[in-house]
This record gives sequence, structure tokens and C-alpha cells, in this order.
Amino acid sequence: MSHLRQADCEQLMALTGELYSMEDPAQLPRRLLTALRPLIAHEFGGCRVISPARRQIRPCYAPERPALPRFPEPVSFPAWHRDFWRLAATHPLHEILFNRPAQAWKLTDVMPRRVFLQTEFYNILYRPLEVDCELTAVLPDPEAGAFFLVSLHRKRLDFTERDRALLNLLLPHVAGVRRRMRGCGPASASGRGRFDDEAGFYRWLCGRTPWGLTRRESDVLFWLGQGKTNAEIGSILGIAERTAETHSLRVYPKMGVENRYTAIVTLNRVSTEVRS
Repeated sequence: MSHLRQADCEQLMALTGELYSMEDPAQLPRRLLTALRPLIAHEFGGCRVISPARRQIRPCYAPERPALPRFPEPVSFPAWHRDFWRLAATHPLHEILFNRPAQAWKLTDVMPRRVFLQTEFYNILYRPLEVDCELTAVLPDPEAGAFFLVSLHRKRLDFTERDRALLNLLLPHVAGVRRRMRGCGPASASGRGRFDDEAGFYRWLCGRTPWGLTRRESDVLFWLGQGKTNAEIGSILGIAERTAETHSLRVYPKMGVENRYTAIVTLNRVSTEVRS
């Protein structure tokens, strides 16, 4: 995994904490895109629930209109273009994206940019928007055959491994927030709901990790993973801030990490490995 700065980790934790505090699922796509922009620079981003087999899509883009001074006439985002469904299956990442979900991909993972610039897909859907670099991922949706797709777009400067790492760390939290908003229950045998409540998270830790955390240490790690500070964790659990910090310091050596940032990275890595 790409090395992340402390500022990146702090900003990512603040973002996850904000997402977990949301109640309205209709606001999630736009809020996610708005919060991602200062973390991973891009010209515009899209969040949409998409069902390729049924050719159905519910798109959300931010900013709402692309800033293109060279084009006096309005330019449509891809999902609203009349040729979108005809070209969607020709996207270079189409096959790998839906066959290997819950991880971030770049266009250049599968195709050199000079080759992409020659494709019909680029010339019809992306060239008018003046973007040729993309970082994207999908999460399986509870609706059969549907996916929650996040894509970030920019011009000329390709996305970095740091950008990919940040999106990969965020994806399990986006999935957890969407499950909570849909009212799914706590942890099942498959571990699906392990981030949804403290009790389910503790059962998942006991069954899936060798760390041997106490229940209180597990509760602290649960809220650390959602971007909460020691003061906020203390308030949530009804303990002093210093006590929350003490529990955190006991968690790190059991996990084999040095601080809260590497603890969150490790937690997300283990979660992804178990899920796959």
C-alpha cells in the first residue's frame, strides 16, 4: 500500500466520521463526492447506482456542471448522453470493474492513455468534458445485479497510488454506511454487518482475527475505524478521554501497529481479505 501522510489519514477519518453521521441515503452520493474532492483532486466525480444488465442508472455528478470555458454550449455528463448504454460495455475497465468489485482501478491499469484517446468511448463521452484519467470502483448493491459506482475524473495528470489507497480505504466505510442506511441487521456469519454496531464488530473480531482484544478495546477500535477522536470515543462510551486513549494504546501492539492510522489501514486490509 502507498505510504500515506498523517494529514491524509486525519482527513480520511474525518470524512468517514461525517458519512457515518448521515441519515438520509439520498444525500450520500453528493456529500461523498463533495468531501472527496479536497482529498483526491479531480475535475468532476460521479456516484450512481447502476444495473448494467437492465440498462438502468441513477446518476449523481459533482460539480453539477463541468467548468469548460472552451465550450459555450452545455456539455452532458456521460450517463445522460444518448450513446451511453451503447458505449458503456466498451469502457476499458468494464469487465474487471464488475468482476472484481470493492477495489479501485485506474484506466491505465488496463490500457495506455494514448490507446484510450483513440477509442470511440473517449471521443464521444470523455473528450467533450476534457478528461482522460479516471479512478473508479464499484460496490455490490443489495438489489440483485446492481452496483454502487464511484468514479473520479481529471485531465492529463493520472491518479497516483496514494489516490488509489485512499479510495480503497474509504470503500468499506461507504459500504457500511449504505448498509446502515438500509437498516440491515448486525453481523451475520459471513461478517457482512461487522461494522454496523459494536457488538457485531466484537463478534467478528473474535472469530476472524488473532488480536485477542477485550470487549472495551474492541469498542474503542470500532469507533477509531469510524474516524472518531479519543474525546468523541470517550463521550460515546461514557468513559474519560484519557481512558479511551489508554485503551487505544493497548490495542496497537495487539494488532502489530504503531498508531491509529496504521490500525485503521490494517483493519480495512483484514476486512477486505476476509470478504474476498
